[in-house]
Amino acid sequence: MTCDFSFRHYRECCSKIAERSSSGIEMIHDIDYAPDNVLTMSAIEHEYGIRSTYFVRLHARTYNPFALPYYTMLRTMAQDFGHQIGLHFEPSFYQKEEMRDALNAEVTALSRLLGITVTSFSIHEPARFGSLEPEMIPEHLRYYCWNAPYYEGKKYLSDSGVRWREGCMCEHFHRENLIILTHPDHWYQETSAENY
Repeated sequence: MTCDFSFRHYRECCSKIAERSSSGIEMIHDIDYAPDNVLTMSAIEHEYGIRSTYFVRLHARTYNPFALPYYTMLRTMAQDFGHQIGLHFEPSFYQKEEMRDALNAEVTALSRLLGITVTSFSIHEPARFGSLEPEMIPEHLRYYCWNAPYYEGKKYLSDSGVRWREGCMCEHFHRENLIILTHPDHWYQETSAENY
């Protein structure tokens, strides 16, 4: 198996995950800049019976989840493929004292847009913008971030910056309790040049 960011390799990885009787692997995805690859990635997972969570930004300059093409894509992923949609929250838009209310407002907006109940969120670029303090997080939301209590006892892997820091995700499928974060922006059909 050649490790790269091709959808060929992603398909190989999904096949290996599906072979596990009780996978213990949670796939999550941050839709950062260009959602062009999201439907491809989510369709591959659906083919192998994998249900993931895709985190959507409301303040991205390069896409608008309220625009018809992205709205349709997200509805397809949730309704037809069974994936969860979460909020990719950007705390830099708000003051500390308004963070909890802002988070609730954005989750409500995304839920109403898609006609689903959004139950989770992640922080966009937490290394740069920081994470949230516990009192800022509404009790009904699952918080995905490398320092969140939910991650305790789980191995976290990420392809942030188009780089697996501890080797490709496929090298860790022997582990239990894995959380694997990927960014669809990084993945491609034939060459990485497709994405820039």
